[in-house]
Amino acid sequence: MAKRFSDLPAVVQGVIFAAGAVVLAGVVFYLYVLPLSEARRKLAADVDRVRAENLKNQAVERERTELLNRIASLEKQLATRRLLVPDEPATDQFVRMVYDTAVGTTIHLRSFVAQPPADRDFYVEMPFTLRLDGTYYALLSFFQRLAGKEQERIVSVTGLALGPPVGGGLGKYTILPGETVGANCVVVTYFNRSQPLPAPAPPKKR
Repeated sequence: MAKRFSDLPAVVQGVIFAAGAVVLAGVVFYLYVLPLSEARRKLAADVDRVRAENLKNQAVERERTELLNRIASLEKQLATRRLLVPDEPATDQFVRMVYDTAVGTTIHLRSFVAQPPADRDFYVEMPFTLRLDGTYYALLSFFQRLAGKEQERIVSVTGLALGPPVGGGLGKYTILPGETVGANCVVVTYFNRSQPLPAPAPPKKR
């Protein structure tokens, strides 16, 4: 005959209560704790992923900022180079610059004759033959200022020949008593080539 729960021995009742508590705890863990733990694990993984993406994005942003700064610096350098080697000959400006440099160093510019330009791969050379006279130190100052950083264009001097202040230049002029030296030279400036050099013509068939 089945006994009521109250009729069971206290030890058996305790075992049943303990087993029930274990089962209940298992059910609660399975139904509530386990899903929350899995959700927490997924959230932690999402947080780690987002944090890693944020760190990556910060690195990309730093690289982007560095690249933008480099581009800005290169654009500034390019603008400076274009001033030194302009896209147009700007002959009048160059002649004025040389003339002003001569006046500023008390040099007499006796002749300033343009020569045919010379094509290079990426630029064009624009040479001029000059005849100058004055004192030795004034000539030295002239060439130093002409090639100095304060000038607006790149200038090179070739074919320099020194001699007495007489016997060169164009037209009639008076040599002052204090002048001790004359100079012949070729002053060259440059401008960018706007069009590439034409391809050489094919050889004619015989």
